Amino acid sequence: MRQYRPNVDRQKWLYSMMKSRALMRRWQGKPPINTALAEGRRQIPDNSEPWLPGGVTCLADAMWISDQIKETMRQWQIPSQQPD
Repeated sequence: MRQYRPNVDRQKWLYSMMKSRALMRRWQGKPPINTALAEGRRQIPDNSEPWLPGGVTCLADAMWISDQIKETMRQWQIPSQQPD
């Protein structure tokens, strides 16, 4: 059986059409299309919390987050997948 390979030019064209439609909606002042809200369903709320309230502002913040992840992995006994 032959492997299916999508036409790259067609995929680019479809992507550009999708982006231009979204841009036109924004220029016309229309809200973005959201079918869940249009049907009256509630969206699933985001269940994640930021590591730091103000976000990562320096290298020390990133290192602290990395240490917290390593500590959690150690507690859960998850092997780290670091390159050799």
